Amino acid sequence: MNEITAQYETKLPATMQERIAALRQKTANAIELWQPDPGDSLIGVLIGSQKAVGTYGENYQMLVQDEAGQVTAAWLTQWLKENMRIQGAETGDLIALTFLGKKQSPAGRHYNAYSLIVEKI
Repeated sequence: MNEITAQYETKLPATMQERIAALRQKTANAIELWQPDPGDSLIGVLIGSQKAVGTYGENYQMLVQDEAGQVTAAWLTQWLKENMRIQGAETGDLIALTFLGKKQSPAGRHYNAYSLIVEKI
Protein backbone atom coordinates (compact mmCIF):
# COMPACT_ATOMS: atom_id res chain seq x y z
CA MET A 1 0.00 0.00 0.00
CA ASN A 2 1.41 3.39 -0.95
CA GLU A 3 0.73 6.92 0.37
CA ILE A 4 -2.08 7.59 -2.09
CA THR A 5 -4.10 4.46 -1.30
CA ALA A 6 -3.39 4.75 2.43
CA GLN A 7 -5.23 8.06 2.68
CA TYR A 8 -8.38 6.45 1.24
CA GLU A 9 -8.27 3.35 3.43
CA THR A 10 -11.55 2.90 5.29
CA LYS A 11 -11.90 2.02 8.95
CA LEU A 12 -14.76 -0.44 8.44
CA PRO A 13 -14.90 -3.48 10.72
CA ALA A 14 -13.52 -6.59 9.04
CA THR A 15 -16.64 -8.75 8.93
CA MET A 16 -20.26 -8.19 7.96
CA GLN A 17 -21.31 -9.10 11.53
CA GLU A 18 -19.03 -6.38 12.93
CA ARG A 19 -20.39 -3.86 10.43
CA ILE A 20 -23.99 -4.71 11.36
CA ALA A 21 -23.15 -4.52 15.09
CA ALA A 22 -21.59 -1.07 14.55
CA LEU A 23 -24.73 0.14 12.73
CA ARG A 24 -26.96 -1.32 15.45
CA GLN A 25 -24.95 0.63 18.06
CA LYS A 26 -25.41 3.86 16.08
CA THR A 27 -29.18 3.38 15.90
CA ALA A 28 -29.35 2.67 19.65
CA ASN A 29 -27.90 6.14 20.25
CA ALA A 30 -30.13 8.00 17.78
CA ILE A 31 -29.62 11.75 17.49
CA GLU A 32 -32.62 13.89 18.47
CA LEU A 33 -33.49 17.06 16.56
CA TRP A 34 -33.86 20.03 18.93
CA GLN A 35 -37.31 21.58 18.47
CA PRO A 36 -37.49 24.10 21.32
CA ASP A 37 -40.27 26.16 22.80
CA PRO A 38 -39.44 29.72 23.94
CA GLY A 39 -37.22 29.54 27.01
CA ASP A 40 -35.87 26.04 26.29
CA SER A 41 -32.10 25.55 26.51
CA LEU A 42 -29.80 23.02 24.90
CA ILE A 43 -26.88 22.54 27.29
CA GLY A 44 -23.97 20.16 26.88
CA VAL A 45 -20.65 19.47 25.20
CA LEU A 46 -20.20 20.43 21.56
CA ILE A 47 -19.14 17.14 19.93
CA GLY A 48 -19.23 18.03 16.23
CA SER A 49 -21.54 18.67 13.32
CA GLN A 50 -23.34 16.83 10.56
CA LYS A 51 -24.88 17.67 7.21
CA ALA A 52 -28.65 17.07 7.05
CA VAL A 53 -31.68 17.91 4.91
CA GLY A 54 -34.55 19.83 6.46
CA THR A 55 -37.47 22.07 5.53
CA TYR A 56 -35.17 24.65 3.92
CA GLY A 57 -32.89 22.19 2.15
CA GLU A 58 -29.43 20.93 2.99
CA ASN A 59 -27.57 22.56 5.87
CA TYR A 60 -25.38 21.74 8.85
CA GLN A 61 -26.42 20.87 12.38
CA MET A 62 -24.25 21.13 15.48
CA LEU A 63 -24.23 18.08 17.75
CA VAL A 64 -24.43 18.55 21.51
CA GLN A 65 -24.12 15.76 24.08
CA ASP A 66 -25.82 16.29 27.45
CA GLU A 67 -24.77 14.90 30.84
CA ALA A 68 -26.88 11.77 30.28
CA GLY A 69 -25.07 11.01 27.01
CA GLN A 70 -27.99 11.95 24.72
CA VAL A 71 -26.86 13.63 21.49
CA THR A 72 -29.08 16.42 20.14
CA ALA A 73 -28.75 18.21 16.80
CA ALA A 74 -29.55 21.92 16.36
CA TRP A 75 -29.64 23.66 12.99
CA LEU A 76 -26.67 25.99 12.45
CA THR A 77 -28.30 29.27 11.49
CA GLN A 78 -26.16 32.13 10.21
CA TRP A 79 -26.56 33.89 13.58
CA LEU A 80 -25.47 30.77 15.46
CA LYS A 81 -22.47 30.15 13.18
CA GLU A 82 -21.30 33.74 13.63
CA ASN A 83 -21.76 33.75 17.40
CA MET A 84 -19.96 30.42 17.75
CA ARG A 85 -17.09 31.88 15.71
CA ILE A 86 -16.97 35.07 17.80
CA GLN A 87 -16.94 33.09 21.06
CA GLY A 88 -14.37 30.64 19.68
CA ALA A 89 -16.54 27.55 20.15
CA GLU A 90 -14.65 24.32 19.48
CA THR A 91 -15.34 20.63 19.86
CA GLY A 92 -15.23 19.79 23.56
CA ASP A 93 -16.48 23.18 24.78
CA LEU A 94 -19.56 23.40 26.99
CA ILE A 95 -22.39 25.38 25.41
CA ALA A 96 -25.79 26.69 26.43
CA LEU A 97 -28.08 27.62 23.54
CA THR A 98 -31.40 29.18 24.59
CA PHE A 99 -34.34 29.76 22.26
CA LEU A 100 -35.81 33.19 23.04
CA GLY A 101 -38.78 32.81 20.70
CA LYS A 102 -39.90 34.45 17.48
CA LYS A 103 -38.91 38.10 17.07
CA GLN A 104 -39.46 40.74 14.40
CA SER A 105 -36.68 42.79 12.88
CA PRO A 106 -37.07 46.57 12.35
CA ALA A 107 -37.67 45.74 8.68
CA GLY A 108 -40.66 43.59 9.68
CA ARG A 109 -39.00 40.22 9.02
CA HIS A 110 -39.69 37.39 11.52
CA TYR A 111 -36.81 35.28 12.85
CA ASN A 112 -35.95 32.85 15.63
CA ALA A 113 -33.96 34.56 18.40
CA TYR A 114 -31.37 32.73 20.50
CA SER A 115 -28.75 33.40 23.12
CA LEU A 116 -25.47 31.47 23.23
CA ILE A 117 -22.97 30.96 26.04
CA VAL A 118 -19.71 29.10 25.37
CA GLU A 119 -17.49 27.85 28.19
CA LYS A 120 -14.06 26.96 26.88
CA ILE A 121 -12.41 23.69 27.85
